[in-house]
Amino acid sequence: MALPKSSPPLERLRHTLLLLTLVVLAGALGYHFLAKLNYLDSFYMAITTLFTVGFRELGEVNNATKLFTIVYLITGLGLATYAISNLTALIVEGDLQGYLRERRMEKRLATLRNHIIVCGFGKMGFQAAWELKQVGVPFLVIEKEQGKGLRQPRFEGDIFLYGNAMDELILEQAGITRARGLITALTTDADNVMVTLTAKQLAPDVPIVARSAQLGTENKLKAAGANHIVSPYEIGGRRMAALLLDPALMDYVDVVLDHKPMEMAIEHIQVQAGSQLVGLSMREARLRDTTGALVVGIHRTEQGLLFNPRGNETFQTGDVLLAMGSHETLNGLVKVARGETRLAAGIP
Repeated sequence: MALPKSSPPLERLRHTLLLLTLVVLAGALGYHFLAKLNYLDSFYMAITTLFTVGFRELGEVNNATKLFTIVYLITGLGLATYAISNLTALIVEGDLQGYLRERRMEKRLATLRNHIIVCGFGKMGFQAAWELKQVGVPFLVIEKEQGKGLRQPRFEGDIFLYGNAMDELILEQAGITRARGLITALTTDADNVMVTLTAKQLAPDVPIVARSAQLGTENKLKAAGANHIVSPYEIGGRRMAALLLDPALMDYVDVVLDHKPMEMAIEHIQVQAGSQLVGLSMREARLRDTTGALVVGIHRTEQGLLFNPRGNETFQTGDVLLAMGSHETLNGLVKVARGETRLAAGIP
């Protein structure tokens, strides 16, 4: 009758409660028929006998009742002890709490949309997740090491999915087809290549930023489908040289990238077919006045990047706008570019 510890906690809980119920019910029926008690008194006798409380006996105390009590104590007490110990283990060992936490996480995963998946919670993954959290972008972390990140006070309440990021089932569970993008910051370049290949097979259009630790791996990551490749050593070396060669420019870059003091960000925003922007010129749209965002460039497949476009430059379907501004103003421009909202009154 015992279930293995590997059984789901809720199944073990149901089994335990069912066992306790059957034991009490058997005792109540025995006292009802043998001691001529009503149902309430029968349950009272069954429970006080089972838990050896030692209150006075009710009803007819005859030989049949005495024999039943002996058998009931020997068998029922053992079964009840097993059931109670099993119930206690579920609570004390945390199996039930962990199971309920997993169920809550599964519900949150099912409703997650337009989020970013961070693969690996090492130094780079930690920093990437922290940047996303600071700007309020929804994200989840896929980490192979069980429990890693749960004790981080900075990420209290955030979603951690434990498993291998190279596994298709894990990426599907993380909502790769609904994701806004994926960051793979695993320890080895080979693992990052595998994550990129797997993610692109499941969601070919998802943008992927991949970490590259060794020189020469960039081509493999690009071939796998990575949209952007970050080499921490290359970026670090360039920055160190730039701080000496052009410190004023680096100070400006720090101001733009550091969203803490002035809430500044840069984003690529695509103009879609249903957008009011299609056919309007920069001068007619007056995006700086209507949305608060500043368009510093327009990228087109045939022409490349048009930096600092003129006022007569006309927006076309498929244009990718390079815009600067706060996250609030950029979100407003995104809605206009997608056709979800219209510009202020007076715009053609």
